[in-house]
This record gives sequence, structure tokens and C-alpha cells, in this order.
Amino acid sequence: MATQSEAITRADSRYDAIFNVENETLHGGYAMIDDPYPALAGLRAQGPVFRGQIIETLTGLPDPQFSLPGRPHFTTLSFGTCSKALEDNLTYSSELYLEVPLIMETFGRTILQMVGKEHARYRSSIQPALTRDQAMGWWRENWIVPIVDALVSELKKGGEAELVTQFCGRVPMHTVTAAYGLTNDEALAFRENLIAIIQPAVSPERRAECKQVVRSVLMAAIQERRRQRRDDLISRLMDSTLTDENGNKTHLTDEDILSFSRLLLLAGGGTTFRQMGITIFALLSNPDQLEALRADRSLMHAAIQESVRWHCTDPVFYRVATRDSELGGMEIPAGAVVNICLAAGNHDPERWDNPERYDLHRPLQRHIGFASGPHMCLGRFIAEAEMATAINALLDNFPNLRLAEGGEPARLCGGMMARGMNHLRVRYD
Repeated sequence: MATQSEAITRADSRYDAIFNVENETLHGGYAMIDDPYPALAGLRAQGPVFRGQIIETLTGLPDPQFSLPGRPHFTTLSFGTCSKALEDNLTYSSELYLEVPLIMETFGRTILQMVGKEHARYRSSIQPALTRDQAMGWWRENWIVPIVDALVSELKKGGEAELVTQFCGRVPMHTVTAAYGLTNDEALAFRENLIAIIQPAVSPERRAECKQVVRSVLMAAIQERRRQRRDDLISRLMDSTLTDENGNKTHLTDEDILSFSRLLLLAGGGTTFRQMGITIFALLSNPDQLEALRADRSLMHAAIQESVRWHCTDPVFYRVATRDSELGGMEIPAGAVVNICLAAGNHDPERWDNPERYDLHRPLQRHIGFASGPHMCLGRFIAEAEMATAINALLDNFPNLRLAEGGEPARLCGGMMARGMNHLRVRYD
């Protein structure tokens, strides 16, 4: 069996398939969009909310998951309307996800679909393992730093690399699977099965097989931790306190832990690799800002937050209106689907000057790249710890890091559900 370091760094074509944004988009049933921002700016200029489904409007094709028949659709486009729809989760409810068969089949009922007091109770039982302090301490020391160090040591053997598959994809995937007690040797096969569950193009038979593999692996780990705790995430979830609807203190069940684990493992190994690639691309495309960050690492937080504002990896979230309401001057009837366009809200020119430009020197102010309100991204502190540790390591070890010349240029690609880099070929000799 390979050593843990060898399992992280070895060449394997499966990385190329798993961490390919174009494949992720097309296999998810979505259309590629070169650059959605000019069209979003044009729509936003007509008003902060428009009546229509954003993916269908931009591509001419229905949203394969959220074009729910018989329901009117509205899309929020300004920072204000996006924020309001995210923060008022009782009026604009995430229970919409209960109506999406593939999501329910993949995760079951989780905090993704919960609202109100139920959501708060379950989230508060999970949150302690995912705080900023835990991210910069427990997560960083146990997994992020060793994984980044192993990958950087491998990169040093050459003078060029493709960072999406050799670095950006591996850091979060191996971090989150290791936190669940999986070995680095097991991580890749586990993720292959995990992502197959959520792809519409996968046959029902194959999806059922993959779902059973994921369930078996996680349930075996859960049962083993019931017998003997470890210093890992499953053990922490078992020991966390859950307050039930009657105010009694209890704990998460095995099924609770299983459902949450599928959600965190899929998101934690997916979104961060895309955002890390976007951040590195933004810095390499702006050498003056790269050098400013190299000279002053206190700018790292701003560099990452500006990346998430500039190009968030998941541009659209969805909600269902639970009552008649008004949003941005538009009447929203009960039962309507609200498409919350984070990408448009984060480029609102009334909040940011020249929003299409990446600028880590902007005065920090709240964005919605990690969403907002009750369902703000649970793993955002882990993601930032991974990105900061990884980018610092690149700056420390490769003073000549630059985009490679020749061939297809590095560019942002994907659809409106997943965006990232087509590749990130670099040189550092």
C-alpha cells in the first residue's frame, strides 16, 4: 500500500476527470457559459428582480433540476434583493430542495432543506467543529498543513505543473476525507462514487451502486467510532449536543451523521478546489497584486474574500416563496421559485466600483459569495484555511510562479451552478 504522502501526490488520471469544471457542468446537465457577467449586468440594469429563470434566460435551455413546472420563476440581481432573499428564510424557503428528486436521493433530508428553529437546532450541533478557530487550529494542524507540504514537495521536483489537478483539487479533497478518517489511499475512489450519485447522466443502476458504496464506507466508520472515538470529525459529531423540539438535550443519530457527511464531503471536496484555482488565477493575472500579497501576507484574507466576490464558484441558489411578498418592487406570489443570483449581486455597481475587476485592495465589505443569512456556508472557514495555507506555501516556495505561455490560455469556465478554471498551467523554474 502506498504511504500517505505517495497516495496524495501520485499521478492518477482520475484526478483529471474529477477536477474538470467542464465535465462537472456538462455531466450535471447544464450548459457552458463563457462569461455570464455582461448579460447579468444588462438584466440588472432593467431592475433588481426580473420575472424569469436565470439559467434558461442565459442559455435558452431549462434548468435540469429547478425548472419546476407550473411555478413562476423570479431572479434577484442586486446585492440588496439577493441578501433579502437569503436572509428571510421563512418567506424564501430552502424547503424547495425537498422537491428536487436528485437532491433528495443523494442526501436525504438535511440542514440544506431545513428552516427556522429546526435548522438552527441542527446547525448549532454541527457548527462547533467548523468555526474559524477550529479551521485555523484543529483542521489546519491535523490535515491541511501536512497535505499542502506533501504536494509542494512533489511540485518542487519539476519546474512546471497544472495546479488544478496537481494541487487545488487535492488539498480540499484529501483534507475532508482525512477528517472523516478515510486514508488518502481510499479518498479518490470514494469521491468517484460520491460525485456519481449527483450526476443526472449516471444510470439509475450505477447511481444505486455508488450510493451503496458511499453509505457502506461511512456507516462502517460511524459504527467503528461508536465503539472507539478518534480525533476526527465523525467522533466530534457524535459527541456534539443536539437540542430537540422539546428542549431536551440529545445527540445526532447515525442517519443524521450520514446525511450531513454526504453533504459536507461533496461540497467540501468540490467548491473549494474551484475557488482556490480562481484565486490563484486572479493573482497571477495581476502581478502587482501578487507581489503586494507576497510582501504582506496580512492581505491574504482580502485576497481570498475578493476572489469569492469577484467570481464565486456557485452563482445561483434557489428558494420557494411561502407567502405573497414584494422583492425589489416585484410582486412575488406564494409558491414561486426565487433564483438568487449571487454572481449578479456580487457585481452590483451600486455597492462596488468597477465590480468586474479583481482588486484585493478594495475596502473589505460583506459579499454574498458564501451566501448569507441562516444558510451561510458552514464550511467557509475551512475553505479559507485551505486556500490561505495553500497559497502561502506557493508564495513561500516558488518566487518565480507565473502562468505558462503557449497552448490554450487559462480561463474561467463552467455554467451557472459550477464555475472554475479550465486549467492552471504554471511555471516556476
